[in-house]
Amino acid sequence: MPPSPLEALRQACLTPPEQPTETWLRSAGQQTMDAMVDDYVHQGEEPVGHTTNRAEMESLLREPPPEAGMAFDQLLADFRAKVVGHSYRVSHPRFLAFIPGAPTFASILGDCLASEINLFAGVWKEAVGAAQVELVVLDWFKQFLGYPAFAAGLLTSGGSEANLTALVVAREGIPHEEHGRLVLYASEHRHWSVDRGAKIIGLCPAQIHPVECDASFRMRADSLRGAVANDRRAGRRPWLVLASAGTTNTGSVDPLRELAEFCAAENLWLHVDAAYGWPMVLTASGRQVLDGIDRADSITLDPHKWFAQPFEAGGLLVRDGARLETTFRMRPEYMQDVVPAADEVNFCDRGIALTRRFRAMKIWFSIKLLGIAWFRRLIEHGCALARYAQGLVDQAGCFEITSPCRLSIVCFRFLPGQPMAPNRIDELQQEIAEELFRSGLAFLSTTRLNGRSTLRLCFVNGRTTATDVENVVRALVEIGTRLGENA
Repeated sequence: MPPSPLEALRQACLTPPEQPTETWLRSAGQQTMDAMVDDYVHQGEEPVGHTTNRAEMESLLREPPPEAGMAFDQLLADFRAKVVGHSYRVSHPRFLAFIPGAPTFASILGDCLASEINLFAGVWKEAVGAAQVELVVLDWFKQFLGYPAFAAGLLTSGGSEANLTALVVAREGIPHEEHGRLVLYASEHRHWSVDRGAKIIGLCPAQIHPVECDASFRMRADSLRGAVANDRRAGRRPWLVLASAGTTNTGSVDPLRELAEFCAAENLWLHVDAAYGWPMVLTASGRQVLDGIDRADSITLDPHKWFAQPFEAGGLLVRDGARLETTFRMRPEYMQDVVPAADEVNFCDRGIALTRRFRAMKIWFSIKLLGIAWFRRLIEHGCALARYAQGLVDQAGCFEITSPCRLSIVCFRFLPGQPMAPNRIDELQQEIAEELFRSGLAFLSTTRLNGRSTLRLCFVNGRTTATDVENVVRALVEIGTRLGENA
């Protein structure tokens, strides 16, 4: 007699898809860890990276999905040669462009553990341990920044998501019919994620008011006062001031305390984008530089920048913490089983994402393993490297400083030894950066200050040394001199 349909289904489900044996798992795991350690230890001995064109990458990686799997050691070798071998390594000691990220191995291990355990960090009921760790990490951040205990926050994918989340929270409660009158004020040197976030929430470009900066590239409070007064007279609704605590261009910090006092008097929301600069509060000098950040209504921070964490690790803190859940909490019927108690937190109620990985693990793990003293030393090291780089640039005699070191960024221009049109000098900066990039020795980026192209170095890597700085500056002198003579 043939089995019933239900019995047939049972038989079909008795054997799941083939799983690797414990022996294979241990072997593959050991190979992976060996490869990770080798890469971490020896990365500085290799070029910063290698790039190529799309056609070559297509020839290397384009293939139909394989029906059957391949040997693990060959796959690992392909990954190293074809993927990593055609990338620039952000965590390399001589990757000094943009604002890079250079995780400590302790945080890498924490991230590996989080990936393996694969906890759903969106609701309290499913992973109370993960939720509590995130609460602890956020409380540590509040303590560092001098933020009140009643503030709340969440970890995000990065600063862009954090800035967007802050804009949504700040606008909550303003009637829809008023949205078209809102004005957001930010400096000329704001991060581009501000404009994108404003676009996402429906603001038009005219609702973003760029505020003039001073000679140190800091937002001018007097210009802000005038802009707000003019907008009020014109019938617009001044709404939010977005200050920077460490701009990407120069590392400049806006006058936070003065801005906070003005915003309080004018009933404006003050959001501080401290994605890069926030760890400075761990040092005595940094607390002075960031004086007033504790007065902000909300703060963006990015541990994957200057706090030695792997991507992705951003964060947002909101002074009136209840506003987060007022803005984002929803209770669809399929979530009726995970409603938290009054003292519990569903982090999906505090932001955009429902599905959230255990981001707090790597931060918690590395702080517990290394201690805050190590992170404080990391910040001090980055600042010292920037000062040393500026000293070498000054000493070389063929550069001009366009922005002296602020936090851990220094900007400068190569000056050719012969007369040259200003636009040609701008082009020369780009050519110098591009040749250094293609050499594989180092990666630095350029920006524009006061309308002119400028070279820029940013130091956040705890494994960058004085020797690295010397080699980079020496190469810049050689490349600039050669290109300038042949211009």
